[in-house]
Amino acid sequence: MKREKFFEYCFRGLTLLFWPIIIYRLIFLPNYKLEYIMIVPYSILAILYIIIMLISQIKNKFLDNIIVYYRISTLISFILTLASLMLYPTNLTLMMLKLLSVIIYFYISSKSVYTYHLEECVVGIISSVLIFAIAIL
Repeated sequence: MKREKFFEYCFRGLTLLFWPIIIYRLIFLPNYKLEYIMIVPYSILAILYIIIMLISQIKNKFLDNIIVYYRISTLISFILTLASLMLYPTNLTLMMLKLLSVIIYFYISSKSVYTYHLEECVVGIISSVLIFAIAIL
């Protein structure tokens, strides 16, 4: 139970770190160095979280598979959104990968809500719609 809470709080922290970075980008004038300083540590933390969670999940099977898929799709879509919006805004391949990851994120969130009745994944549906709207801007 302690391990489950640890991974839950880390995931919530990573999710909460994402939105101020996006808000910074939308409100303030772009500064490439500052954006790079914000995105690289976030991406490293998110990738480390995914790797540690997968290793722990393989060893102990403490989470349902749909929750693991939800968390991985969330963090990958967040990383790709930050990279395509802030670091490489003219890269078409990265934008297509971002849109694909957001669609997968929306699908997994919807499936989690409607099939498995996980209420925390409602946030995933709203987040994926917001990310898609930001991508269109």
